[in-house]
Order: sequence, then structure tokens, then C-alpha cells
Amino acid sequence: MSRQPVVSVVVLLLLLGCAPAALLAGGPVTAGAQAPDGPGDRSVPWAFSVNGFYYSIPDDDDFVIAIGTADRGNLHLEARYNYEALKTGSLFAGWTFSMGETFTADFTPMLGAAFGETVGIVPALEMSLGYGIFDLYDESEYLVDLQDEGSSYFYSWLELGVTPVDMFRFGVTAQRLRVAETPLEVERGLFMQMMPGHATVGLYAFNLASDYWFLVLTLGIAW
Repeated sequence: MSRQPVVSVVVLLLLLGCAPAALLAGGPVTAGAQAPDGPGDRSVPWAFSVNGFYYSIPDDDDFVIAIGTADRGNLHLEARYNYEALKTGSLFAGWTFSMGETFTADFTPMLGAAFGETVGIVPALEMSLGYGIFDLYDESEYLVDLQDEGSSYFYSWLELGVTPVDMFRFGVTAQRLRVAETPLEVERGLFMQMMPGHATVGLYAFNLASDYWFLVLTLGIAW
């Protein structure tokens, strides 16, 4: 494993251990600070989302990554398919901590398990920061492969976005996912999204300046 993934893994593990305590000690935390936000309060409704990512890769088979989420108060549940590896599913449970008004921050440390073609334990962290029309989103995880230690792997998906109007968002993105097999350590690209109502439609274009370009079409619905 190169030095960069090693450093990223260390940062991920530190955030998983320290983010909740730091947030609770550092200011107005809106998630996790009050009992009514907990999943045991029946007055708190569930919120759901489903997201599909269609990878169109020249000279290779296309595939789809599917992600579903369920949230109630601070509780966050997530299921993925084809994310850690093809023909592999994963289930996660986590807790969301939020803070800020003008500058907002949300951290969701999670623990999950992968099963199927790949079997492993997956500590993960989802993070979003926002200020005005600008936002930063990152989801990172480290798959501990229980079948082959040498196949353990650090994953990351990063977006730096701008939302000039309510229905349109665009920006730059980078990913390190094993399912998109290219010689590049990190895929970098551009994206744009339309957000009519409860739906989000997006187009991501990676590695445009190289021979290893590919497109990702996305569709998400939240309710």
C-alpha cells in the first residue's frame, strides 16, 4: 500500500474515534445532543433515499452501484451493492453528528460488513461541510478483507460542489474505488447535478485528459 492510502486510513480511524467527542465538546451540536432526536422517539419520522450509479466504461463491461439509506433522528442505516467489489453487498449502521448554522458540518461514523464475492469488516465515515453556496462531501472507508489480507483496501469518494441556484449543483470530484479498474491510483473529474423536487440526476466525467476516461450517470430519490 502506498504512503497516501496509509495516511488516509490513519486519518479515517482518528476521525471515527474522535469526531463525536470533538463535536459534542466544541459548540452547538444539533444531532446527538438532545434525546428527542434519537431513534427511540416515535415522533421522529424515518427518511429514506435510493441512489443508482451507472458506470459506462469504454472497452469494459458497464455496471451499476446501488445505495439505499434510512435515517431516523441521528440513526443512519445504509446498504450498498457493487460498491466495495462487484457482486458484493454491504450493510452499515452509524450515528450522525451535526453542528453550525452559517458554516455547517455533518459527520457520520459507521461500521459495516461486506458479503458476497468479498467478505470483510468496513469502518467508514461520511462527512459534509457547507458554507453558503459551497460544499464539500466525502465518504471514506477501509475494507478489512477477511478472506485475503492483501486485498484490504481504502476507498474514498470526494466532491467539492457549488450550488448557485436551488436546482443545480456542479463541481470537481475524485474517487478511489476498486470497481472502476484503471491504472490510475485516483480518478479525477467533473460533475453536474439537477435536483428537481425530491430527485437528483447527475453526470460525472472522470479522467477526461487520459485514455482511461469513463462516465457515471446517477439517479437518486429521497422521501
